[in-house]
Amino acid sequence: MLTNEKLRDLVVKFDLPYNHNIVPGHTKAKISWILPVGTVNITAFEQAESFFVYFAEEGIGIFPVEGDWNASDPLMLDWDEIQEFEMKEGFFAENEMHLKSGDFELRLKISKRVVNNPWVKENNIFLESVNYYCK
Repeated sequence: MLTNEKLRDLVVKFDLPYNHNIVPGHTKAKISWILPVGTVNITAFEQAESFFVYFAEEGIGIFPVEGDWNASDPLMLDWDEIQEFEMKEGFFAENEMHLKSGDFELRLKISKRVVNNPWVKENNIFLESVNYYCK
């Protein structure tokens, strides 16, 4: 479960300078199959992968999450390496981030709010205020 302690663990483990510049995200859930059964449909989704996204003056870090929000080694991209970066404002709970660097392309949903985790909302407000979403 995502908690403030998991955020602290990430900051300590990777010795990150933290200033409300980390937000959780995940891949889009995709439908893998639909089975019509009478008057209802049974739908199966592919497993979404979770990430911590770290924004800094130098660039962006993408930290894959394993198990119970334990971050593993990141992909760090300098702003100079990033060819395309776009953050689309979502209506309610998520923004959509598109990032392209060379042959690497990533689309993530960035959570704007997470229940019992007020730091997520605070961090999003901070990142918007310093225009990290507009690099």
